[in-house]
Amino acid sequence: MSQIIVRGARTRNLKNVNVAINKHQINAFVGVSGSGKSSLVFSTIAAEAQRQMNQTYPSYVRNRMPHLETPIVDSIEHLSPAIIVNQKALGDNRRSTVGTVTDINPTLRLLFSRFGKPFIGYSDRFSFNNPNGMCQTCQGLGIITEFKLNELLDYDKTLNEGAIRFETFQPGSYRWKRYVDSGLFDNDKKLADFTEEEIDLLLYSAEIKPPNPLPGWYKSALFEGLIPRITHTFIQNTSKSFKRYLPDIQRVTKQQTCFTCHGYRLNEEALSCKINGKHIGECLAMQLDELQSFLMSLKGKEPQLIIENALQQINYLCRVGLDYLNLARETGTLSGGESQRIKLVRSIGSSLSDMMYIFDEPSVGLHPQDIQAIGQLIEAIKNKGNTILLIDHDPKIIQLADTVFELGPGAGIHGGEITSISNYTEWEKIKKEEPPLIRQKKETPIDYFSIKNITKNNVHNLSVSIPKERIIAITGVAGSGKSSFAKGILENYPEDTLYVTQKNIRGSSRSTLISYIGLFDDIRKLYSQKNQVAASYFSFNGKGACPVCKGKGYIETELAFLDPIRTTCEACLGEKYQQKVLQYTYRGKNIVELLSLSVEDSLIFFSDQPKISQKINWLYKIGLGYLTLGQTLNTLSGGELQRLKLALNLDSQKKIIILDEPTTGLSKKDIQALLTIFDELLEKKNTLLVIEHNTEFIQLADWMIEFGPSSGSNGGQLIYEGTPLAAKVDSASVTGKYL
Repeated sequence: MSQIIVRGARTRNLKNVNVAINKHQINAFVGVSGSGKSSLVFSTIAAEAQRQMNQTYPSYVRNRMPHLETPIVDSIEHLSPAIIVNQKALGDNRRSTVGTVTDINPTLRLLFSRFGKPFIGYSDRFSFNNPNGMCQTCQGLGIITEFKLNELLDYDKTLNEGAIRFETFQPGSYRWKRYVDSGLFDNDKKLADFTEEEIDLLLYSAEIKPPNPLPGWYKSALFEGLIPRITHTFIQNTSKSFKRYLPDIQRVTKQQTCFTCHGYRLNEEALSCKINGKHIGECLAMQLDELQSFLMSLKGKEPQLIIENALQQINYLCRVGLDYLNLARETGTLSGGESQRIKLVRSIGSSLSDMMYIFDEPSVGLHPQDIQAIGQLIEAIKNKGNTILLIDHDPKIIQLADTVFELGPGAGIHGGEITSISNYTEWEKIKKEEPPLIRQKKETPIDYFSIKNITKNNVHNLSVSIPKERIIAITGVAGSGKSSFAKGILENYPEDTLYVTQKNIRGSSRSTLISYIGLFDDIRKLYSQKNQVAASYFSFNGKGACPVCKGKGYIETELAFLDPIRTTCEACLGEKYQQKVLQYTYRGKNIVELLSLSVEDSLIFFSDQPKISQKINWLYKIGLGYLTLGQTLNTLSGGELQRLKLALNLDSQKKIIILDEPTTGLSKKDIQALLTIFDELLEKKNTLLVIEHNTEFIQLADWMIEFGPSSGSNGGQLIYEGTPLAAKVDSASVTGKYL
């Protein structure tokens, strides 16, 4: 049997790992969060496979592809091309929908162009991303942006006094000068006294050359109304540099369904063409299970090939528990788990073989009922002659594996080794010897509070009584209304609620553990006071930065069309600081030595600084004691990032704390640490609502509320409320069967 042979892997925390992985089999990689699973599978094997694949492309193509960091490894033999099916979002482009990324939309467009009545032309006529098909009013977006003029303008002020209420149009700014220097207005007249024509000119004018501009006007410049200028400069511009104006944009605008196409994105001609009384916009808006029924009703009437092609993809999506989605759903609104399942379905449709498929926790976001279907699809990909590498903690996914590789024994510097290689049966025996999750539930009488009239997505006017100061597990199949219920609570009770979502922290090589938790300023201040120098000297993003690498710790050399080469900076030896900063110490440690301290060791170092030690203590208690203070966020695993986000909010009192699948990416040992933290939060009179699929965790909750009975329009109802123990014998509870 052919094998992938890895020798001397030392990426991140890996300790010279040597391993042979059987091809054309399912290989599961397990271990505590931060043990090195992602470092081996993603940062070493997948990165090298993609890097070598990229080298086969011409240089001008390679320059337009992602530049992957070269893994630190002696050699990897017998690699196959890698297809990574991860939890990263599918993109938040407004024009990207479930239908466009799965390629079901083109099939439906073909169906309507051939068999819709009346015939209106080729398939591009049914595309909202094509000028021939899009609604011209909303440009194929289905929504229009309206300006709230009373928010944008202060009618009681003059232009000189700052009547334009938008940050970048403040008096003195160059954008403000484009209006006051145009010569088109009396700059000392209140807007309330402007004529209708003057307001119209100020707000809506197309580009014109002012006839009598003031001396400050650029000769080549054109005047343009405020609304078109803000629209194309800030609203339609996807550049990240304009993201900081988002609060202003949200304040001065509101979005509503396009009045021309009624949100269907297509022009009148496209919507006039129908099959069995439905136009393509209505088909895209149907839940997938409804669309499935509609297409099946056409069998025998229309050519089978087109319908069966669409049905095959839709059937797969329904099988992985996504029957509640519709093809019009924008990809930017999908969760990580939903995105991953869509990518998995795309892979199923591929006829490629002898590939290496890499899955990042395929069980994430899935109810136990849906995991079996995911397993069948993974098996189907393997049976096409492919190799599967997957990372997961759910035994129902791990049991698919022909071989289980466990990394550890601990996390961070305490991990990075392969501790066992076995089949699932052998691995399960070892795991059964581990102590089960335990928790002592509170015995005090339960007091309840009422949550009233929650309406969000498929949850309508729901009221429920929740036990105070308890852990309440919110369960239900994917799409049943769990997150909608949680977001509805946040909207109805914003002052009392803290919602810790699954959304990723943006990790960069300049963002560190202590900067993220807000302690770096305090630590720099200590160094500043002790050494009587400016605090910015102790920042590698400020005065203290190494002048050669600008505080990065490495030098990146661009080689035109070749991949850039990254080398450790010789001036600072990767320490990011200029040499003279290292002479300044605090308690015998310079800033570099301090940043190298582990969270655990820094607790002792800052024991007399309560403001600092309190926050560091939360990191330690939540199981991140092995990380270093200066560790950059881009080196952390998904489980580590999740707990880091939680740690920032764990000093709350008398709050409703909503946690979105906090056990994602965590081993049993990590979950046990989390339970301890949760009980401490209950002691501070908080109430925890935990959206969760992990059955072992759910059993330890004090209370359980379950949504269902199914998903989408067939969900949103409360099908069970009570203790997890009672759910086991309640026929209404779907989750109860799996506890």
